[in-house]
Amino acid sequence: MAMRAGFPLYQGCTLLDFAGATQVFAFADVTPVWLAPTRDPIKTTEGVEVVPGGTFDDPGGELDIVFVPGGGDAVAKAMLDPVLVGFVREAGRAASWAGSVCTGAFILAAAGLLDGYEATTYWSQRENLALFPKITVSAGYPRWVIHGNRFSGGGVSSSIDLALELVSLISGPTASMKAQLSIQYAPDPPYSSGDPAQAPPEVAEQVLKGQKKFTAKIRKSVEKLVGKK
Repeated sequence: MAMRAGFPLYQGCTLLDFAGATQVFAFADVTPVWLAPTRDPIKTTEGVEVVPGGTFDDPGGELDIVFVPGGGDAVAKAMLDPVLVGFVREAGRAASWAGSVCTGAFILAAAGLLDGYEATTYWSQRENLALFPKITVSAGYPRWVIHGNRFSGGGVSSSIDLALELVSLISGPTASMKAQLSIQYAPDPPYSSGDPAQAPPEVAEQVLKGQKKFTAKIRKSVEKLVGKK
């Protein structure tokens, strides 16, 4: 019987965060399931609407993998949502693997599932994730981090690399390579500017400047959560 990977979605989550991993899993005999509180459409940060295939109350069966996507400003609200965080906490504890990509790490952290683990997140939010005292934030800008049965990925497109690594750990290198070839994932971008260690300083500065409000919102929500513990 194929393993099942559940993606808890919320209004304002990022499309590639879950679509990228979904594509990989679909070619690796892992059944992807998009979940939400209801089956109403979810509007992503890109303005595209997707329809969940199940609900938190009825995910259609046990979940072997819980994979939490990140999002834009909505993450600040999502990490304080008791319904979403409660589902992630319970499903994550029961699953063989639980993790996140991008700023989904903040939702996983709010659920307590990263306590005692090493993790990463979107490059500009590393300092905010470090506010959680029981989480060790990885040095640098890794595409993925696996610690025990917890996983986390860097920003957005890292979901593809992270899913391929999970497939390798679960089903072996050949299965991962077959999935990679099936989606013809051979990245060769026109510029090497994928994280601050590669991007020209002026480019990184411009991106950070554009994310000031986003970063402040995340920090405010994290401080609320940390203050409660």
